[in-house]
Amino acid sequence: MKRIYYLLWIASLLPLAGQVQAQKKMGNETILVNDSITLDLPEVFVKAERPLLKVTDGRLQYDIPNLIKSKPVDNAFDVLGELPGVGRDGDRITLLGTSETTIILNGRKSSMTPEQLADLLKSTPSAKVKKVEVMYSTPPQYGVRGASINVIIENDRSLKEILKGEVSLTGTQGYYFSPTSRLNLSYTGKKYAADFSYSPGYRHGRSTEDMHAEPTMDNRKYDILQKNWSENKSIYHNLRGAFEYDFDNKDKLSASYTGRYEQDGPASLRGGQTEFVDIETVNTASRTTGPTTLHSARADYNGHQHLNAGIDYTFYKDKTLQELTNNFAADNDQNRRNESRQQSQQANLYLNHFTVAGNGWKISYGLEASLSRVVNKADALLDNEQESEGTFNLKQKEHSAGAFAGFSRSFGKKLMLDASLAVRYYKATVDSAGKKNTLWDKVDLFPTLSAVYRINPSNLLQFSLSSNRKYPSYWATTPNTFYMNAYSVIKGNQELKPELNYSMQLTYVIKNKYVVGAFANFQPDKIQQMSYQRPDRLQSVFHWINLDRHTMYGLMAVIPFRAGEVLSSRLTLMGAGIHDKGTLVDIAFDRKKLFGRAMLTNTIFLTRNKNLSLDVGGSYNSGIIQGVYDIDPLYSIDASLVWSLPKKNLRFTLKGSDLLNSHTPVTHIDEQGQKSRMELFQDMRSVSLTVRYSFGGYKEKKVKAVDTSRFGT
Repeated sequence: MKRIYYLLWIASLLPLAGQVQAQKKMGNETILVNDSITLDLPEVFVKAERPLLKVTDGRLQYDIPNLIKSKPVDNAFDVLGELPGVGRDGDRITLLGTSETTIILNGRKSSMTPEQLADLLKSTPSAKVKKVEVMYSTPPQYGVRGASINVIIENDRSLKEILKGEVSLTGTQGYYFSPTSRLNLSYTGKKYAADFSYSPGYRHGRSTEDMHAEPTMDNRKYDILQKNWSENKSIYHNLRGAFEYDFDNKDKLSASYTGRYEQDGPASLRGGQTEFVDIETVNTASRTTGPTTLHSARADYNGHQHLNAGIDYTFYKDKTLQELTNNFAADNDQNRRNESRQQSQQANLYLNHFTVAGNGWKISYGLEASLSRVVNKADALLDNEQESEGTFNLKQKEHSAGAFAGFSRSFGKKLMLDASLAVRYYKATVDSAGKKNTLWDKVDLFPTLSAVYRINPSNLLQFSLSSNRKYPSYWATTPNTFYMNAYSVIKGNQELKPELNYSMQLTYVIKNKYVVGAFANFQPDKIQQMSYQRPDRLQSVFHWINLDRHTMYGLMAVIPFRAGEVLSSRLTLMGAGIHDKGTLVDIAFDRKKLFGRAMLTNTIFLTRNKNLSLDVGGSYNSGIIQGVYDIDPLYSIDASLVWSLPKKNLRFTLKGSDLLNSHTPVTHIDEQGQKSRMELFQDMRSVSLTVRYSFGGYKEKKVKAVDTSRFGT
């Protein structure tokens, strides 16, 4: 404070001086007054930390460019893994404390499966992501319910017409080598924007499963040892194009196309050895091929009078051929041939509007409708003779319509409230050989609530309440039977019901940086896959079932901290309790478990200008339950080295994942005569190198995605 007063006193003398000369030096500032008075003053530094988090209308908004600065982030999917309070398991992104999290792009629902959406985000440069919004209770105008993460792609407009782009190459060495590449081009003008992206790649991975089962049949206990391996190969192409036009009245029209093509080229192989102890040993070899195609077109109109409307159409098709041979010890080979096909067409329409009434009331309302038609076919042959089990031809039709109304309002400077109620009618029918059956025919109500109380500019409380209904995939509700080996099969369940989900979160944000919270999730009819050892034959069947109850409740905290300009770290902690209750065929279970999770990330800046940084992180999950399963603790350590050359528009990222090869799930079942142990090796350990070159000051344009969350085998 004395330093500031001293500066003000010196400034008051300047008008009296006949000549003033200012001269800056390293470490001080010299002021010459009338060429006779010389005062050396130390520099005054004003240092502030830009907040990474702010809250707008109940949404937690993260400043992405500041969050990922000098981080090992090369694409939009990596950005999500850097968000505080987010857990990443493979291609699955979940907000800690929620049962499921939906990824949406630019405020509208994506229609891809989590795997397809992950591929899209991985082919999108991180520089395109302007900001990310986290919503524990998503308003219905976004087209989703429950928790969501809204990825906002920057929509830059310039007075000049500029071509921008980015090219990147990535080589990943896991058990095998997998190369990918990416090309992004964008052309922007004052009223329009167009962009194009193409990302081809080759995936080559390996996984293993070691199982020890002890089933009981006819009061006799058997011992079964199994070693399985699979080699998965695929060549894929991701293609995306989008066009936007801004009218003079500020209305906006956007259209986009998304395509994904997986070639019918390299076959995925699977093999294994099943030892029925003291009986016989069976060797299994399986070969699977088949192409997959996805086309999606979308158009959206955003009116300047708060009117939004859109329509999209999606066509999905896949064909899978599996040829499996079991070689028994008695030289009797068993040959299976399973050919399955799925073709789906889906159209969605939405219309939203909001108006601002007196006293700051914002009233929102809207309509939505969807129609889909799916054909599922499967032909199963056993030793060249048709097998009734696993052979079917189903035509499934679904249509739904819904409406919502809600309001939001700020009560003074402290309290903001956002609430809505949606009603939706859903009907699904299936036609099997001319016999029609109704799968679902019901009306649901979905309330949502978000309340934010701002204690002061840096501290706030948020309460969220949401509800949702999740429908199973198309294949899960068919009588499909997929043979994995001589002992294990996967079966669909035509009696599978949709699951409900009710979630509550209480979040306390401290200094716009630290986050602590409490949560509770209730899921009646939760959909879960579990294995069951049949009592009448030596066979393990993986069933899809509905639990009677699944609840999860707990606490979480996100604690960032720094050590000068060298180290930036973040610690994430979660503790929760789980309660699973249900019936697997004839096994009734009622189980509870406490578990915890910890994640620590550290970014070490190796140079003063921060163009070279090392990122080291680790995670630990304690033991957890999943229906009748017990899952052992898991841990992993990752590291990345990032070298940026801004003047040359180059960036190199060297990344190592699961360096200790420790992310290997081990599951146990020991419940009412069901006893087995399985260890999964998922080829998580890898080293990758990414080289990225950008030109024209590249930034991405707004892009819409697709919805295929229930497609595929």
